[in-house]
Amino acid sequence: MKHDARAPGLLLRVERVSRDFGGLRALDGVDFEVAAGEVLCIIGPNGCGKTTLFNLITGQVRPGGGRVCFDGRELSGLGPDRVARLGVARKFQVPSVFEDLTVRENLGVARFAAPAGAALPEPEAVLSDIGLGDVAGELAGALSHGRKQWLEVGMLLAQAPRLVLLDEPTAGMTGAETMATVELVRRASRRRGMACVVVEHDMRFVEALDARVLVMLAGRLVADGRFAEVRRLPAVREAYLGRRA
Repeated sequence: MKHDARAPGLLLRVERVSRDFGGLRALDGVDFEVAAGEVLCIIGPNGCGKTTLFNLITGQVRPGGGRVCFDGRELSGLGPDRVARLGVARKFQVPSVFEDLTVRENLGVARFAAPAGAALPEPEAVLSDIGLGDVAGELAGALSHGRKQWLEVGMLLAQAPRLVLLDEPTAGMTGAETMATVELVRRASRRRGMACVVVEHDMRFVEALDARVLVMLAGRLVADGRFAEVRRLPAVREAYLGRRA
């Protein structure tokens, strides 16, 4: 399911990237593309290279080979702050919010990290996207774990990014919160027109999101398709989803 590299709306290109750490090859010729407004999931067992891939895209580490391009501009060599200023926002696994500020104030602070000249959404619109309008005046520290996760996503949306990277956004969530996060991602991407790449281990989330899925094993991409397609592949079933998946 490759995209035409010349197709209008292509936003992110990861071209044959590799990365070694000592004698370990964390990424080995990873190659894929993401269109503007597309939602994409990346799955794979722990240690397969997902976090390293996010680190390459956001400038935390440089590729040993290949390149990463965002909207036609090569990102290799740019630090995380410069990548962020281009419109790339990332959420890490553990929520990081200002617990002594209200939900609305957290969104206000996040706006200061927006790219110069970005058309920023109104806080009320972001509150609607993340479903926290009813607790906008409450301290972030009083929120449940799941709602803190949503608030951090909202802090990214407040910056008007063009690409959002979400690293295990449903970690620690209840089943109901996980399904609500599916709708949050869909709603935010549709309303904001942004691309979203999600690394996730919860197959309930991946299946419900019903987006394009990349499967990583040992630093390589081994499958690219819809969840219903990739889960039938023997290598995927045995190495990640389980023989009975």
